[in-house]
Amino acid sequence: MSFIKLGLKPTLATRLLNLGYIRPAPAHNKIIPAILDGASLLIGSPAGTGFAESAMISIINQSVTQVKSNQAHIILSASEDHKRIYEQQLQLLIGNNIQIELITNLERFAPPATQASIWISTPQEFHDYLQRSTTNRETSYTLLLNETDEMIARGAKPELLALNKYISKQCQIIICATKITKSIKTISRTLQHKPKWHRLGPNNQNPENTAHQAWPVPKTLKSQLLLKLSGKLHNTKAIILVRDEKFATKLARRLRTRKVKAVAARSIDKLDAFRRFESNDIKLLILTGRLNTNIPLEGVTHIIHYDLPDKPQGYLDIIQKIPGAIHMSIITPRDEESIIEIEDVLKRPLSRNSLTNFDYKENIDKSPHKKTTKKKQRRRRRRRKQQTKTEWDPEVPRTWGDRNAMRTNPDKTPLEEWSPSPLPAIWSDKTQYKRDKTVAHKKRSVGRYKQRRRNRNGNKLSRSKKQ
Repeated sequence: MSFIKLGLKPTLATRLLNLGYIRPAPAHNKIIPAILDGASLLIGSPAGTGFAESAMISIINQSVTQVKSNQAHIILSASEDHKRIYEQQLQLLIGNNIQIELITNLERFAPPATQASIWISTPQEFHDYLQRSTTNRETSYTLLLNETDEMIARGAKPELLALNKYISKQCQIIICATKITKSIKTISRTLQHKPKWHRLGPNNQNPENTAHQAWPVPKTLKSQLLLKLSGKLHNTKAIILVRDEKFATKLARRLRTRKVKAVAARSIDKLDAFRRFESNDIKLLILTGRLNTNIPLEGVTHIIHYDLPDKPQGYLDIIQKIPGAIHMSIITPRDEESIIEIEDVLKRPLSRNSLTNFDYKENIDKSPHKKTTKKKQRRRRRRRKQQTKTEWDPEVPRTWGDRNAMRTNPDKTPLEEWSPSPLPAIWSDKTQYKRDKTVAHKKRSVGRYKQRRRNRNGNKLSRSKKQ
């Protein structure tokens, strides 16, 4: 089935084909026709399966077909950083041939619009707009709540529940979350009317529904991004795939410093590491090479590809062994060619993700002073003495003490009464001083000569003369 048969515009279907969507994924076949029919959905699936992506594609198609109407299309994000990420994703899906205005400023939004537009906002900003607006009941909203669990974690649940006062349940509302929790169900009961559920649980055994995530990062910040991602993996059981065993041990040590239970499966103690991982004593297992049959794979939720396989078939073999896990690939600019080959085999592009609270700027300064630890820098600061700088006044004469101190004027002795004091003896007789100096030099040289007179064992030679 093609995207045109799903109900998309030919221009949008052509754009998706140019981006690498050779055929619709199972998530596209389920979500796109349901949203185009006007149904409200409650989606519970991890990022990378294509469900949230299908909702964005459907909203783009609706905004093009419903121009000059009272329909407003809005995407709510968790923060301002998420707004920029969604704007970039929408610009990539739209391209240059589809004329859609992306609005991120609240003052510019005024439905009905004469041009196709999508508004990207936060729950607090959208709630404040609805409070001031007087045309809420006249406007019909298509509302997409993307990453709803992240919004709840940031404290936006009261604002989401308060939207019920201004939006009727007849509006189309799509809620996307990683897991459908009690809070998600409460928001769904408040805002939606008989929504259709689409849930992708951990027991998924279909490789086509596998969640794929690509995390681009500079090579120098690769391990730092992994440490940041490990802090977000709560209640998970993950396997990290690297190439070097020595680096695996180093990486496990760094993770343990972040209070993450991790161990590297070395050739010496592999069986012990597998036993601890199977008994849930550790949450992160770092492996070198491929997944063997001896590795316990039951209950694994994430596979982190720190180093991608040399061939795409190696990546597909890992997917077939654990299709229900979320496959996260940390890629550098050198890995882009390998990612494109994997996308060609999967026949769809992988979603590029980025962290909002991570600095992706590469540190160019490679001076040796930057490599010092924080403890050494603190010690250097303590050793430095605080120097008080005093400004010199040219009108005040200088002294050997304080620069700004006034010079005392001593009483001058008349020239007739002044007589020089006797000179020291060392200045009076210079020849005696030179003679004493040469004698001392000779004595030192004789002493050095005597010290050198030793035998092979290091003992001094006897002074007795031979008869």
